[in-house]
Amino acid sequence: METGIQVSSLKPLLTSPEQVETAFLKLRNIGCRTVQLQWIDPAVPVETIAEITEKTGLHSVSVQDFYETVRTHPDYYIRLNALTGGEWCCVSRIPERFRTREGMKECVREFRAFADTLEKHHQRLCFHPVTADYQTYDGIVPVDELLENMPEMQLCIDLYHLNRSGRKMTDWIEAHAGRICMVHFKDEKDGVLVPSGQGNTDWSGVAHACEKAGADYAFVEQETWTRDPFDCLQEALVWLKGQVSIRS
Repeated sequence: METGIQVSSLKPLLTSPEQVETAFLKLRNIGCRTVQLQWIDPAVPVETIAEITEKTGLHSVSVQDFYETVRTHPDYYIRLNALTGGEWCCVSRIPERFRTREGMKECVREFRAFADTLEKHHQRLCFHPVTADYQTYDGIVPVDELLENMPEMQLCIDLYHLNRSGRKMTDWIEAHAGRICMVHFKDEKDGVLVPSGQGNTDWSGVAHACEKAGADYAFVEQETWTRDPFDCLQEALVWLKGQVSIRS
């Protein structure tokens, strides 16, 4: 897997072009080359984000945000992805309005329509489940319904959410081999996010399972911190590179 950083980890530090450039330079300097783009302030023009990404030597493979946010502003995410060279438009969290049997049918219809739109722009749809998506509603599990009815759709697995759902991570990853394109490694200790590898999560065999399942990209992520975020991300990235057999 190719390793990198989910820039959602730095949301408070991405509110202006100057902040974005400073943050991206720091990411490059701590050994990051590959990123997934999320939560850059929309006041920063997409053209500016693309220029900074290229200038700092970072490679974006995907944009991401909540499905409802992307649904409301599709042109923004499609254009940002196009200008930064990303292949995947990743949407997260099945909306509450879909959490019934009938609602999931409408969810599938909407996701398919958006996937068709992305295809016209030479981009692909990817889904990032959150903890609630693994729970049972109206006798169904939303993520299972979505995957069963959209066999062409790939997954970005956030291991923090998968672990919180109560599933055994290695088993779930193995069961969905071939459908996972990206993985988020996020850790916690006593309810507080910490650098991956420093928390309570049992990571035994997880990176190997992701590689065996065919995941191409592994990102560290930590949206809140109690000390310098770049130190946290660097420690997590070093740990992650030690977990995978193919490093970058």
